[in-house]
Amino acid sequence: MKKLHSEVLSNVFKILLAVLVALSAIDPLGTIVYSVSETTYFDYVYNLDTFVYLFATILYYIVLVVYLVWIYRIHMDMRSLFPFFSRSPGMALACNMIPFFNVYGIPSVFIRIGRQFDGAPSTSRQGRFIIGMVAPLILLQISANVVNRLVNALDTEVSTTLLLVSGVLTTALYASYLTLCLLISKALTRSARQAVSHAPDLDEFSGTPPELPFEARA
Repeated sequence: MKKLHSEVLSNVFKILLAVLVALSAIDPLGTIVYSVSETTYFDYVYNLDTFVYLFATILYYIVLVVYLVWIYRIHMDMRSLFPFFSRSPGMALACNMIPFFNVYGIPSVFIRIGRQFDGAPSTSRQGRFIIGMVAPLILLQISANVVNRLVNALDTEVSTTLLLVSGVLTTALYASYLTLCLLISKALTRSARQAVSHAPDLDEFSGTPPELPFEARA
């Protein structure tokens, strides 16, 4: 199989995202306990909830950096496997990092990746799923940002309902990115295997095409 630039980083990214999803899922559970019994929350859940919040915050920024490197390497692989793939790694970074422009940039990145995979029989299923996840991803991204900013901006005590909505949206957003990572990683692996199977056989030692036992005709 052709060596992928993103192979190792994809595995790291999956693990970090899975941990982040698990940690973010604890927040709504803590909110539910708090709404049912404040005494139980402060006696048994508060310390754990505080630790989880701090750890998840640190992990979020780590995941953010890893994501940017990952999306860059993903596009290196896309350009390597598909020479006519239109988006460069640098442009993919710009689409994710430039404020306001990334409202268009992030979905366009995944739509182009999905369409490329959708065009091949071996990866069409992953391609369709990637394209289908773009609209929910952007909806979750915008909704989570709005709700989280509202929570942080309130001077009064935030309602448990709003906290619960914030936690659920954040968990769903992280889970969406994890799903996209799994789909893209799987499709890239299949594409790399496909590229090897269609490449001309190479001589084991010299790395050049083997000589034919007869003279090739023009």
